[in-house]
Amino acid sequence: MFPASMLLYDEVIWLCNNKNSMSGRGLIFRVAASSLWASTSLMEQSRMSYELYTLAGSCSMAIHAVMNELGLAPNVHIMDKTEGENGLKSTTFKKMNPRANAPFITEDGKGVGEGAAIVAYLCDKEGKLLPKTGHERAKALQWLMFANSTLHPAYGRTFWLNTYLPEAVRDEALKTARSQIQDLWNYVEAELEKSGGTYLCGSEITCGDFLIATIANWNPVAYKFGPKTKALLASVSARPSYQKALSAESIEYKAAA
Repeated sequence: MFPASMLLYDEVIWLCNNKNSMSGRGLIFRVAASSLWASTSLMEQSRMSYELYTLAGSCSMAIHAVMNELGLAPNVHIMDKTEGENGLKSTTFKKMNPRANAPFITEDGKGVGEGAAIVAYLCDKEGKLLPKTGHERAKALQWLMFANSTLHPAYGRTFWLNTYLPEAVRDEALKTARSQIQDLWNYVEAELEKSGGTYLCGSEITCGDFLIATIANWNPVAYKFGPKTKALLASVSARPSYQKALSAESIEYKAAA
């Protein structure tokens, strides 16, 4: 088997004159197979190598699932918050990412941080999960940024309050913070009613759906998800790409129950 560019000139001329004969059809198959081999070889040579650094079950798991959905097959590093070998605070990791946080990826050795930036870059590059132009792109980006910049920080406040606030005032502060998060989930439910489909942007899944589904799994018993929201969470979490991320990070998905 050889690339089509290696066919001899007289073979091509003979093929043009005998394309309906048995020998002609055989040569046609030979050319087609050779061309397929050549294109596949070029694709393999151009495939990028990805490393993903993630904290199990955190927002970085959404990037993990998105990369699976895009078929990027990253080499996954499950990190912790220590200075150990797999720690975000380790000297080795801080040389790559001075902020010492996750998610973080490298693409052929070049680093990219910040979850929303990673997702938008990869989805644009692969041409999936993020529309290319127009209002559809704006809406998909709106939901990605809502998850990253509104919903995520709201949960972050509850984590901080639960860890650092004195017990005497903690419960009341958490009640207020969780009420604000519930308002955000009520907003998601109302917008899903308008979307006309299972997902935030309608019938087609976009990258924001993955991040929304991941955040929903943080202490889900504290919040009430509407039926449309539960349907979205069930659909996203059931996808093979998401299940693969859950399994790799040893996370049980409870938000869709």
